[in-house]
Formats: sequence, structure tokens, C-alpha cells
Amino acid sequence: MECLRPCRTAGNALNRCEINTWERYHLFVGHNSLAFVKVKNIIAPPRPPTKLERAFDNRGREGMREDTMAGIWNRRRAAFVTSCAIMALSAPAFAQDTEEDSEESRLGGTIVVTAERRATDLQETPLSIVAMTGEMIEAKGIEDLQDLARYTPNLSITPTRGGGNNSSNFVIRGIGGGGGATGERGVGLYIDGVFMPRTAGAVLRVMDVERVEVLRGPQGTLFGRNSTGGAIRVFSQQPTNEFEGYAKLTLGNNGRHDLIGMLNFPLTDTLSVRMQGAYLNQEGYVTRGTEDLGASSDTIGRFQAKWEPSDAFTATLGMFYNESRANGTPYVMTEFDMRPGIEGVIQGNYADWINDAFKKAGQAPLAAYNDPRIVTGDPYTASSLCFIDDFNPDYDAACNQFSNDDFFQADLNMSYDLSDTLTLSSVTGYSHLKHTGLTDFQVLGTESRTDNVSSEVLYQEVQLNAELFDGMFDLVTGGSYFWEDSFSPGENLTRRGTSTFTPQSPGPASNPNGDAGLFRTAVSDIGQVSKSYGLFASGTLHFGDLVNLTGGVRRAWDSKSYEQERFPGGNPGTPDFTPVPGTASTHVSSSANFSAWDWRGTVDITPADGIMAYATVSKAYKAGSFSYSITSYNAANATRPNNPIDYSGAAQSLLINPIPNEKVINYEAGLRLELFDGVLRLNPTIFRMDFTNRQAAVQVTCGTGALANIPAGGAQCPVGFLIQVQNQGDVKLEGVELDAQIQMSDNFLIDGSFAAFKPTLINAPAGTVNLFPDAPSPTFNVGATYIADTPDGELTLNASYAYLGKMETHPSLGTDSSYTLPSYGLLNARIQYALNDYPVTFTLAGTNLANKAYATYGQRFGGGFWDSGAGTGLAAPLRSALAVVRGRPREVSLTFRYDF
Repeated sequence: MECLRPCRTAGNALNRCEINTWERYHLFVGHNSLAFVKVKNIIAPPRPPTKLERAFDNRGREGMREDTMAGIWNRRRAAFVTSCAIMALSAPAFAQDTEEDSEESRLGGTIVVTAERRATDLQETPLSIVAMTGEMIEAKGIEDLQDLARYTPNLSITPTRGGGNNSSNFVIRGIGGGGGATGERGVGLYIDGVFMPRTAGAVLRVMDVERVEVLRGPQGTLFGRNSTGGAIRVFSQQPTNEFEGYAKLTLGNNGRHDLIGMLNFPLTDTLSVRMQGAYLNQEGYVTRGTEDLGASSDTIGRFQAKWEPSDAFTATLGMFYNESRANGTPYVMTEFDMRPGIEGVIQGNYADWINDAFKKAGQAPLAAYNDPRIVTGDPYTASSLCFIDDFNPDYDAACNQFSNDDFFQADLNMSYDLSDTLTLSSVTGYSHLKHTGLTDFQVLGTESRTDNVSSEVLYQEVQLNAELFDGMFDLVTGGSYFWEDSFSPGENLTRRGTSTFTPQSPGPASNPNGDAGLFRTAVSDIGQVSKSYGLFASGTLHFGDLVNLTGGVRRAWDSKSYEQERFPGGNPGTPDFTPVPGTASTHVSSSANFSAWDWRGTVDITPADGIMAYATVSKAYKAGSFSYSITSYNAANATRPNNPIDYSGAAQSLLINPIPNEKVINYEAGLRLELFDGVLRLNPTIFRMDFTNRQAAVQVTCGTGALANIPAGGAQCPVGFLIQVQNQGDVKLEGVELDAQIQMSDNFLIDGSFAAFKPTLINAPAGTVNLFPDAPSPTFNVGATYIADTPDGELTLNASYAYLGKMETHPSLGTDSSYTLPSYGLLNARIQYALNDYPVTFTLAGTNLANKAYATYGQRFGGGFWDSGAGTGLAAPLRSALAVVRGRPREVSLTFRYDF
């Protein structure tokens, strides 16, 4: 419902008002509380809210909630709360209206966010934010964070090579990074307030969520660790004091069958429990031999208990477990061009070995261009070659890929109102991730690589919120602690032939067309222990309702201890790595400390009702990292005069230098407009980001730079290069973002968004090209939602179109292995019907309705992949191969939901 109250003079306190000015507030009933959400200032009593306005508000019976900010509204505002509550309880239609608010909150509207570590209206928050409530997410058919990215311009979430479709890279405004056991992301991910350094499996699912917030731009001051690009915050629905639940069954093509259930019930007047369970299964869609790539199966369990012994104290304990199983990334080879410029000769290590196998098996030689056994011509059929088990090219289970994740998280969120104006809150979290995987590196059946990571995390944050000087100044301050122990063992298996062709010698080498055997390479263990401390403070000074000034600062300290051990591999008689004589392996270690100041300054002005303008400058940093390739012992070099390396682990450890801190300074300005009595909402933003010491995994040619002691073509570097994390110089990023919403009528909404940015490379190492991977531009989406009442229920129709522009993939110091992914657009639609007389809802949904054959990622294999170690090689594009990760084809599903 709606009631009037005197407006505040400043701050957030709902009980501080001037007598002659009024604000319109929606009243929402929460668990043992009443919440008021400002709509706008008014002079006279307002009209009743329309149906769509009620549908836009996202609290309903659940109330407003933020784990670390339970004191956002104070339950002790007795006089005003009591008067409005009496009005509410005396209104005959109140229960019906409240239910209507809750049920119709799918479409959007007034959304309360906590990006400032306190509750603010999205339209009054001076940041670039995309926020979606659980109902909005459901209406758009968003089922995981990868879907969310399609509706959030300048957010890109792409699958990892080894993790398949159940593990992802996050990029906001072109800034991301991370991977493996030691990589650091540039986008912070928080699940119920707990920072997650690595992701896997159904952690990416948006199941039973209250809301998701995507904060674009550096968030170092308030969120600290690894948020140079931005932050993603996911909030679960909280236990209530009502008995309720639902069961949901989804069936669809491609073998989809999902079963999801939720049960919420009070144990006592002060203790409530909420439990969710799910089994999610989806078959693959890219055929490779006897398996269909892209399949996944998840078993999920979540438990939450909320204890409220008084109005001042709240504690919520949560536990989450996910067992995720997938069968590999759905790569398809779309180009295989081995034309060397010398007639009749196919050059290149992998190509030679495949040709050896074909000839030994009595098959036709490998075609120089797009051999149909490798490039099938079908967008959803991959090559079925497999050589790992033996030299026969027929497919075998030995080439099956997998990606398995087991993840557990426990979190405790507590909040205590020390007074009417002071709230102390705490977030404590523990998580453990175990990831094991096996992937076909070139999608040719010649090489399998393990992808194993384990991570154990502790996280603690304490926060104090204060309203000072009669609400004129809001203060949030606190500290955080992060600890992670991560470990990654790895090895590669490669089946090799005996032939080698070089540009200098067109003829075959000795013993052509033979099987050289299975090689075990890159056998190593990598581990890292990371610790991080942070102290922060941010304050907002209110000058009436016109101007707000915000300033904040954080001091961050990071320490890292890095270890790596490498073991001999290869084949009997031909080891790929040689430790110092008398030792079984080479062990290196190093440690480093990093620290930095992060800060933010913001001014926002509200010159008129529905118009807010802001400008902000902020800085965030990401701690440096380690990346090192252990050098093999070489007797000749070891005895060379003045040689600084004796190849022992202790000596090599002295050569390990961490990559410097990554730093981003953001200059941003924007408008937040609600025009024509709220019919039109426009949120334009412009920004410039100065990105210093960009860290990225790059392709480095052996025998040069940091790999000067590792010769190209040798046992350690058979393909001429290695992948290392390196400093790639500085980047200037300039871009725009626009979010829009039009309320066409009481039950018809159109919304959309657009973003584009341009990177410019400066101060880069020699040879670096202006590639900025995993960041499509431009991106936009548009959608429409219509609600219609029928005699027997409520019909909701939704259609949306999302477009992603061209995207660079695979960063490198050259262009051999770079690829520009083509742009694509996807059309989705959803029809939902909820019965009036029964707690039953049916939903028919379709994704990629145009059945677009598109790719979400691409990998070009050029240069050293096809050059023999002895040859000078011919650079791509004269000779190269291209593999892409296929997105899912058209899929249709039917969902039955029963509420109780």
C-alpha cells in the first residue's frame, strides 16, 4: 500500500522530516518489520499506484534485505510505523494488494540496491549499476550468470577451455583476467556477501535469488579485492516466518530435465529455515565420436537458518553444496589450412603426425585445406579423430573429456543495531572447491591436458554503518580479511608421429609415417597461499535534497607465497625436462608483498524530481602475480663461464620476479532520469578508464625475453611458444552505457540497454598489438513484457533480443593466434500462465528461437603449432587452424510449478 510521511532533511533516517514537505512511500510488510521505500517528493497526496508500479516493487512480503546491512531501516521508528501500520491493517484490500505487489514484482521498477554498502534507490545511486530482482530474472528466462551477461552491456562471461560450460571468465568494461590456481580476476564475485576467487558449476546458477547487482567500473574502495573492472553480487532469498514452498519440474529438448524444490518454515517465533534442492540435467549438442559435448549435470543443496531473537539482532547461517559434472567444452574445428606454399608438402608438427596416422591406417593422406575428417562442415559436429589410445585415428573413449566440480560454501551473516543510528554487521565465509578436468587442447585427438585446481578460502568482513549529525552524514567503515590456499597439478599427454617436414627440406624425415609413441609432458605442481587485509571508510555528506558529496578510501595489503615443482616427462629415452643431476625434480619458490591505496570521490545533484546527475573519480588495484617456466638442466650451458643460472631450484627461485600491481583509475559521469511521471526511465553513463600494468596470459616465443633460456623446438617448447602471464602495458578505455525503460501502459513494459567502448594501447612492450580479448563491443538488448488478466488466471508474455558485437579472443604478443569472434544476436521468448484458483503455474520458454549457429569463443592455432622445431616456419594466416566454442542451438522447455 501507500502512505504519506514528512520527508527527511538529509541522510537515510526515515524518522527525520520537515513538516511542510512530504514524500510518497510504499509500505511493505516484512518479517516482524515494516519497510518504507521512497517513490518521489510530492506536494499533495498522490494518486494510487498503478498495477505496473506495484509490479515494479521488489520487496513484497520478503521485505528489504541485505546480509551485511540489516540495519538499513530501523524498526524502532515507532510513531510513524505504528500510524501507517494501523492504516494498513484497517484497509480491507490490504492483504490482496500486498499479495499483488509480491506476485507482480517480475517487471522491474523501484529497486533497492546496496552498492554503497547502504540501501539506496537504484535511480538515486551515483554508480553504473544493472540490478535485477528474482522476478525480473525469471521473466527474462535468465538461468545462470552467462545468460545475465547478455542483458548486461559491458559484462562478458565466457566459458573456459578446460571448464567447459560450467566454469567461466568474467570481464567488465574489458577488464578481467584470472584462471588456474594462481590467477587473479579483475571482477569480484560475491555470493551472499562472501568473496569467491574462483568459480565452478552451479555457483553460476541464479536459483531462488532475491536480486543480482552488477557494478560496472572499479569498486576498490568499498569492495576491495580484485574489483578493478567491477563486481557481481548475488543475494539469495532469505528465510521468512511463513510456511511456504514450491516444486518445479522442467522438461525440454536436448535431454533437459530439471527438478527444483524449496521449503521454508518457522521453527519458533524467532528461528526460520529455508531449504532448496535441485537436480539439473542437460545433454550435449555438439557430437564428437560417441559423446555429445556441452552436457552437464548438477546436484545442488542449500540450507539457510535465520535467527532474530530481537528487533536489534539478526543472524543468518547458510550452507551450499554443488556437485557438477560436465563433459568438456563444445569446440568445433571450422578451419584447417595447412597450405605451406610448397606444392605437395604438408608442414607442421601436429599435421605431420595426423598424416602419419592416416597413412599407417591405410587411409588417404591429410588434405591441405579443410580435410572433411577434421572440418566436418556441420556446425554441431566435431572431428572424431582420436590418437591418445593408439595410432589408429578411430574415435575411442580415451579422448572423452570431462570437467568435474565439487563446491561447498558456508557463510554466517550477522547484524546488530547498536542504536537508532549505528549498525554493526559481520560476514564470515568458508569455501572449498575441487575441480578436475581433461580437455583436448587442439580438438584433434592428438593431445589431452589435465585441468585440476583445488582452492580453500576463508573470508571475514566487519562493517559499521552510522547516521551522524541528525542524518546529514552517512558513514560506513570496516575491515576485511581473505585467505586462500590453492593448488594445481598438471600434465599433458601427446601422441606423436615420426615424420617432420620443414620449409628447407620438403622431403620426409627418416622413418616416415610411424608412431613415435605417447609423450607425457609438462608434469608440474603449482601452489600458492594468498592473504589479503583491508581497512576502508566511506562517507556521504547531504546538503538537503539537492547535493550529496561522497568520499572514500581503502588501504589494502596482499601477500603471496608461490611454489612450483616440475618432474621429468616425455617418452623413455627422450625426456621433455631434465632436473639437475642427482635430483628427481626441480622446485622453485618465491613470495612477495603488495599494497596500495584505493579511493573514490563522487558528487551527485538532484535539481528536480526525477533528475539526478553525478560525476565520480575512483581507483582500484589488483595485486601482482607470479608466472614462471622452470628451465631444464643443460650441461653445456651449466659450464659456460659467467652463466648466472646453475639450473638448481634455489638459483632459479632468485630469478622469479612478480608481475607488478594492476591499477585502474575511472572517470565517470551519468544521468539518472525518470520523466513523464515515471513513464520513461533513462540512465546514460560515459566513462574513461586508465588501466596500468595490465596482466594477461600471452603467447611468448621460446628463446626470447623471459623464455630466453628455453629454446624453440626443444623438448620443453616443441611448438615454439609457451603461455605466460605478463605485463602488457597500459590501456586507455573510453565508453558509453545506456539503460532505458518505457512503461507503455499499466501492464506493458519495454526495456533495453546499450554499451560500447574503445581500448587504446599505450606504453606496451615491443611487438604487442592492440588486442583486447573477451570484451565484445558494441552490445545491446531490448525486451518487452506484457501482463494480461484472464477469467482463470494471469498471463505473462516476454520477448527479448540480445546482441553481442565482435570480440577478440586469445591474447598474444603477435597476431598468429588471435581471432575476432563474429557478432551475433539471440531471440528468446517466454509465456507464463498462473491459475487463479490453484497454486499452479505453467511456463513455455524458448531460447535462440532463430536457431542461430553462433560461437561464444574462438581459438586460432597459428605459428608454432604447425612449424617443425627445425624449420623457420610460415606464419598464419598462410597456415593455421581455427576452433570455436558453439553456443546452444534452439531449445524449448515446459515448466510446471506448484506452490504451497
